[in-house]
Amino acid sequence: MFLTRGPRVFVILLNYRNPADTLRCLASLRRSSSRDMHPVVIDNASGNGAAERLAAALGPAVPVLESAVNVGYAAGNNIGIQHALERDADFVWILNPDTEVEADTLQALLTTMALRPEAGFVGSLNLFGDSDPPTIQFAGGRIDWEGGAVAESIGRGKPLASRPGRDPYLVDYVAGTSILVRRRVFADVGLLPERYFLYFEETDFQVTAAEKGWRSVVNPLARVWHYQASATGLPAPYYTYYYIRGRILFARKFTELSDETIVSGLHGFIDGWRTRVAERAPDWLSTYDKLVEWGLADGKAGVTGSRPDVDAMRRPGS
Repeated sequence: MFLTRGPRVFVILLNYRNPADTLRCLASLRRSSSRDMHPVVIDNASGNGAAERLAAALGPAVPVLESAVNVGYAAGNNIGIQHALERDADFVWILNPDTEVEADTLQALLTTMALRPEAGFVGSLNLFGDSDPPTIQFAGGRIDWEGGAVAESIGRGKPLASRPGRDPYLVDYVAGTSILVRRRVFADVGLLPERYFLYFEETDFQVTAAEKGWRSVVNPLARVWHYQASATGLPAPYYTYYYIRGRILFARKFTELSDETIVSGLHGFIDGWRTRVAERAPDWLSTYDKLVEWGLADGKAGVTGSRPDVDAMRRPGS
């Protein structure tokens, strides 16, 4: 299905309960102008027959690796990364399964890698799926270290036409939605850090790699459409909890800021979502407040890994 030429690029797709998204993403990869890729699917203990459906649909050309339990974003991707490194991958492309890539995306990422030897990570310009006109979801990230290690998305919500530049540019980090990683980075830094379970893994990874001289770059000509769905416009329980906890864990690792300063940097996130919950699902407000309380407390206590009671919760209307 995929021809092998040039650098060996392994594409890692971490599936969780949505094989339709993963198959759509793979279909877009088949339309790529660059054919030098080896896709690998990891099913993160979907438990709904997803792994079997994917294996039946893809056949032997695309390996489907299974995790016995939901090990989170980093550990799930690490299964695929280890698989790739053992097969002499030159580059690993970590790609969310709820994306579609444009035909020239991989070639644009590889071209940047060839021209920028200091680049350990090259990210794409991520667009909101189905947005018309095309609207930016992520054009690179910056970190406000003094203001609580706040991770900010560049260009979010702006029309694609507002960023006419064509040249790659340096950023503090690129999103794990689409990130091409040079093999030597794993030799220098290791695999993705698994302590967060969700969120801030790739940011931690890139900040750690930057201490060893590796840079993060965005190529605005590498386009990826990201189809994140929320029928209710409300935050998922796991998102609320793991994002808050992860921000505290991240800031504590890389700064000497007080907990008070770190938490103050979270007020915009917490208050913004609380206002939306109060407007759209006021009966759920006490649950939201509890998730915030848990995230803050566990972050300050240094709790890592999964929290099953949060994982089992659902937002209203889902």
